[in-house]
Amino acid sequence: MKSIILTCGPACESDDLLKRMAAVADGFRLNVAHLNSDRLESWLDRLQKLRQQVGRELSIVLDLQGAKVRIGKYPAVSSLPSQVELFLGSSSERCERIPIPAESVFTRTSVGDQLFLNDRKVILRVVGKSSESMQVELVQNGALSSGKGVNSPDRVFELARVTEGDRLAVECSREIANVSYAVSFVADGSESLLFRQLIGSRRLIAKIEQRAALQHLMKISAQFDELWLCRGDLGAEAGLKELGRLQRQFVDVLPQLSKPALIAGEVLGSMVVNAFPSRAEVVQLYDAMQSGFSGLVLSDETACGSQVAAVVDFLEYWFK
Repeated sequence: MKSIILTCGPACESDDLLKRMAAVADGFRLNVAHLNSDRLESWLDRLQKLRQQVGRELSIVLDLQGAKVRIGKYPAVSSLPSQVELFLGSSSERCERIPIPAESVFTRTSVGDQLFLNDRKVILRVVGKSSESMQVELVQNGALSSGKGVNSPDRVFELARVTEGDRLAVECSREIANVSYAVSFVADGSESLLFRQLIGSRRLIAKIEQRAALQHLMKISAQFDELWLCRGDLGAEAGLKELGRLQRQFVDVLPQLSKPALIAGEVLGSMVVNAFPSRAEVVQLYDAMQSGFSGLVLSDETACGSQVAAVVDFLEYWFK
């Protein structure tokens, strides 16, 4: 039986929809980077009550930020204005100024570098910079909102770390049974030492999102309880031309891994807006399950998409 992890968000706020999701899911994912402490506590309380209602000990996965860099609080836009500036800060109310609360982005980026935002939906080229701001030109325009990731094909901005938000999330969930923790941008497995100090024997998941991690899969598998191949950030960092080869590289190692591995990142991406998956997604899902993946993780499809009920119907049909 394959494991199905569904992400909670604004699109599945209704109790009826959550119950439908619980009928097909083995667990629910909460992205800590998009939740303040009050919202996180609210979701944890709802999911505990849902467990009681459906009579199943569904797992809860808290997706921690770890080494991932995200933009700060920012108004949701469908596209960026023609003139954009990045600045060192935590929030902005102006769509032409994008806040990035990570000094490393400014110290490690050079003029001429490209920056990828929101899983490469937005591509920027740096044309000028200071220690706390960067002037950029738009290479590819797209949607952007608070908490979206920042990647570069040329740089790794942050080393392994535990953020204050990560600490608060662990503390908030400490008394709840069957909670797992997913660590972003795992590089070589050593990151587990940082997080084991916080979570003890709880289940720890490594998110494979950078090329370097593909060289250390055996070591990562030895240190973590589960691996997720997360193709959103991996594709943003490595480039779309490389993504198929990197997934093949991961699949080739699957038989040697001692831990379960799930596939994530636009698994059913077209169903964010469409009631049916594309033929390509159906074939890719079949190939992934036949290749040895232990299950899948859906993100935007259930967190912010408009077709959550249709996604549940498809999963019921596919995995029944």
